[in-house]
Amino acid sequence: MNRRKFIKAGSLISFGFLFLSKVNYSKTLYDFIDSVDDFKEKIIQLLIELKREGSSLVRKIMMGKEYVYDPYTHYPYDGGIKDENSGYQLFFHAHRPNEYGHFHTFAKDENGDLIHLILISMNEDGIPIVLATVNRWVTGDKFVKANTLNQYADKFFVNPELFEDNRVVKFINYIFKAYSKEINSLFEQRDEWISKYVMDNYREPFEDRDHEIISYIKINVKEKLHEKFSKDEIFIDIRN
Repeated sequence: MNRRKFIKAGSLISFGFLFLSKVNYSKTLYDFIDSVDDFKEKIIQLLIELKREGSSLVRKIMMGKEYVYDPYTHYPYDGGIKDENSGYQLFFHAHRPNEYGHFHTFAKDENGDLIHLILISMNEDGIPIVLATVNRWVTGDKFVKANTLNQYADKFFVNPELFEDNRVVKFINYIFKAYSKEINSLFEQRDEWISKYVMDNYREPFEDRDHEIISYIKINVKEKLHEKFSKDEIFIDIRN
């Protein structure tokens, strides 16, 4: 097996919708929100709401199933959550150190080929800590350049009602809106890294198992959560 088969059989079935026609309805859903700060605030409020319930995003996405540190164990189920109308999909799993697990997010092109967008790294409290791009061997997806990735990321939308707790999917949608500039920058950094690798090694890096994460950025949501919980005078246990 030449590639790590993170995308299970069945996830490669084409939805049969052209990309440009898939995502029109997603824009109107968020037209009333004007800035990235609005989306960041929505993420904070969502995390607080779950904490007050004694839960978290990672608990919700795992649906009470056993935590398995294994790249081939997908949550909430094999293949993840797929939006047949938009062509976007996501799943959660755990196999990397210094995190509890991470979400993978994908788009599909007009030919039904999967395109990996970003990895969203989470800690045990269900708080996002890192956004990243991955090398092609990790997901075995179709390679496209940063300008095309930007177009897919800008229109990312999975229908929240496709999962039993819609806040999990809303969170992923909000991440793409709240950190749109950072995500676009990650794609550009990824392309620059690939170009340098080719120049230095005279070959493509896509099967180089020494390089899994190509570009990444830490995001500090914990600080804002501390501020919010202080104002609300309620307790939160956020691990370091």
